[in-house]
Amino acid sequence: MKIYLAEHRGFCYGVKRAVNMAVSAVASNCPVHTLGPIIHNPQMVSHLQTQGIGAVDNLEDIPAGKVIIRSHGVGPEIYRQAEAKQLDVVDATCPHVKKAQQAAYELRQSGYQVVIVGEHQHPEVRSIVAWSNEEAQVVETIAAAKSLPFYPRLGVVAQTTFAANDFEAILSILKTKCEDLKIERTICTATDLRQQAALDLAKKVDIMIVVGGKNSANTTRLASVCQEAGCKTRHIESAGELKPEWFVNVQNAGITAGASTPEWVIEEVYAKMEEMNIGNVAKLEAGSVIKGTVVGIRHDEVFVDIGYKAEGVIPLSELAYPAPQTAADAVSQGQIIDVLVIEADGADGQVKLSKAQADKITAWDKLEQALAAKQAVEARVTEVVKGGVVAAVFGVRAFIPASQLDIRYVEDLNTFIGQTLPAVPIEIDREKQKAVLSRKQLLLAEKEAKENELFAKLAVGQTITGKVSRLANFGAFVDIGGIDGLVHISDLSWQRVRTPQEVVSVGDDVKVVVLKVDMEAKKLSLSLKDVERDPWYAAVDKLIVGSVVTGKVTKIVKFGVFVEIEAGVEGLVHISEVAERRIVNAEEAVSIGQQVAVKILSVDKETKRIALSMVQAQQDKERAEFNDYLTKQAPASGVTLGDKFGHLFKRED
Repeated sequence: MKIYLAEHRGFCYGVKRAVNMAVSAVASNCPVHTLGPIIHNPQMVSHLQTQGIGAVDNLEDIPAGKVIIRSHGVGPEIYRQAEAKQLDVVDATCPHVKKAQQAAYELRQSGYQVVIVGEHQHPEVRSIVAWSNEEAQVVETIAAAKSLPFYPRLGVVAQTTFAANDFEAILSILKTKCEDLKIERTICTATDLRQQAALDLAKKVDIMIVVGGKNSANTTRLASVCQEAGCKTRHIESAGELKPEWFVNVQNAGITAGASTPEWVIEEVYAKMEEMNIGNVAKLEAGSVIKGTVVGIRHDEVFVDIGYKAEGVIPLSELAYPAPQTAADAVSQGQIIDVLVIEADGADGQVKLSKAQADKITAWDKLEQALAAKQAVEARVTEVVKGGVVAAVFGVRAFIPASQLDIRYVEDLNTFIGQTLPAVPIEIDREKQKAVLSRKQLLLAEKEAKENELFAKLAVGQTITGKVSRLANFGAFVDIGGIDGLVHISDLSWQRVRTPQEVVSVGDDVKVVVLKVDMEAKKLSLSLKDVERDPWYAAVDKLIVGSVVTGKVTKIVKFGVFVEIEAGVEGLVHISEVAERRIVNAEEAVSIGQQVAVKILSVDKETKRIALSMVQAQQDKERAEFNDYLTKQAPASGVTLGDKFGHLFKRED
């Protein structure tokens, strides 16, 4: 086994500085205490105690002497209390943390709502909150970011050891929560380097050993990074936690360490692994899990090369859960598998192995890692039981509740039998052999990601295609590729409609115009009618002001009569223009459905109003009839009545 050390590991500048300052403070011949553990590493805290540096939780526990402010920093009130007690303060706050504290203070002074991206209970984050006058909001996850209300101005500060990728993901949400966003990228570059080095090494080795305090946030994150890379990972605090079986059949092992891990602890771990490395393959013990290569497959057994003097044999009953019909259904030639040694030296000289039992052992490790990293696993549904289905995952029995199978209610669970579904662990209990999975969470995450992607591409006024997914009394829903947008009944047609069924049916392919995009509420308003120009305008373009047309009375109101003069085009005849005689109610002169002649007085395209007159239409008709009469009465000679009788009407001077 080859052992590799991550390029960037162990003490960072801020931790090393804090430890050195603590050691130097002892030389002053007065009591020295740290306010809380100076760093999150129990070995280093114990080491400092042997040198006379104790750790206390409160300033009240320090009667006199020196108090060391640890690398995580504290709020301004602690400095004031220490001054009041006349304590000598040794400020070992990491310079990067100081920068984050100052950024939070200045953002608050400038009128920004401060948001700290970090872990709520981490002492560094609590110190930054204190510098914001306890007014900062702490956001640790994307879900927490989404739950924030809208602020006019947001100022963002990061925990120095927060993962850069997670920080960027949360920032993308915070950008939608304000009008003015100011970002202080206070993540320490050493943190990025350490995580990247661990990730690079995890991709090349069979197992990663992460060394550091179990209460150290940056060490825990290192372990998560390695697990997410798909590498078997063990988080330990000291060499004494190492177990020989971890390295059986391991070709390459990696070591990394958190920012608060001293180099001498790393060296102890390396030396212990070297000791375990000697002859770890030469000896086989019953109950140990090792790796092997499938070299032969029969109907009811499999032969495995485990690098031992004899090949191992796996009977069909020990191949997998659920048991396969034939060995070839479970493994393939050349496949590398984990096996449990049942009997190291059988009577026939063979090594008896079990893949099913090894799968169960390694499965719980994989499931716990998947639960911590929120990673999906492949689950093959084997049967329907009360309340859900049973599935095989890594060779163990898992349960998927019916409520976690799909986003929508599933009528017949039997349709899932035989299917392999991606799902995420939501409850893992190794001792009780209990594994509960959820496919619904993955589907919801995929749906949300798809929605975010689609919403980002949408713009008001855009014309898109979709399919009518369902109808309601108030409109139609159109699926545009993962998002259902609403076409309100008033936006279905330029004509008045009583029900959406008059215009569309479920399954229709339609073109729609985007009216409104609400990214926050995930709502989309669409219009079917706006795809084409309002036919009202096409109709009124043909109308001539002053002309007389025929129309049908469609509505009678107190102030007049509405007359339809073209399909879908109505105008108003004011009550004063309905009849020449004075009437109180238009029903005295007309009735609904009656055909009437109206004169077009005006057309207002902006307000879509047309003014009509029945009186003037009648006057124009009578005038035309009178002129026609006069024309017919005129003599052939061309002499008019005016010529003959006009002298009678001459004005006297």
